[in-house]
Amino acid sequence: MKTGDKVIVPAEINGYGRDLQAMVTEIEKFAGTIFVTVVFTEPCPEAYGRKGGVYHDFQLITE
Repeated sequence: MKTGDKVIVPAEINGYGRDLQAMVTEIEKFAGTIFVTVVFTEPCPEAYGRKGGVYHDFQLITE
């Protein structure tokens, strides 16, 4: 996974109740884990353009 990749953030993680499309904006190692920051690109009024993040890259689904 690299910056610019398009991914799907599962509903269980994103807090919006459905799977959302996003783009990876930053990847960093933090305390032995990989933290991935994304910007949601899904046309979902609550999430569009907002940032989100996960602590493990394997939680994201690559498109």
